[in-house]
Amino acid sequence: MWRRPRPDPAAEAAWAGFLGFARALDEGSRALLATVPSARRPGAPLEAGVAGFLAGLDAARAELPAWDHPALADARAATVAALDAAERRARDLPAASAGLEFEHRNERVAEVLDELLPVQAAEQAVRALRRRRQPARAGGRQTRQGR
Repeated sequence: MWRRPRPDPAAEAAWAGFLGFARALDEGSRALLATVPSARRPGAPLEAGVAGFLAGLDAARAELPAWDHPALADARAATVAALDAAERRARDLPAASAGLEFEHRNERVAEVLDELLPVQAAEQAVRALRRRRQPARAGGRQTRQGR
């Protein structure tokens, strides 16, 4: 049997921190998505959705230090830039969508959320960091057992 290498504690801590960040960001995104009407519901007021989205961005920013790791510096920088861009678009959303029809307003909401696409690359970077494992401890058995 092969022994599985030990997980890197720093990588596991970064992953746990990223999960908290993603949870906060998801809650904010859901608030903004709730403004999009459907066949069964009219959609939440835009101002309330934007406020919820901005609160989610603030909560996500508060979680950024939790996934600080030297190997993730570029991913975190891209994420911060994405959060800033999404915040700018969200703040402009009520004025930019005033008087727009249903489809065009939904496009504006999608443009705000599209600013967050770099977060997906950050998630991939954190996952890749977790896949790199620490080597087994010195003196640990590195061969197949029973041979």
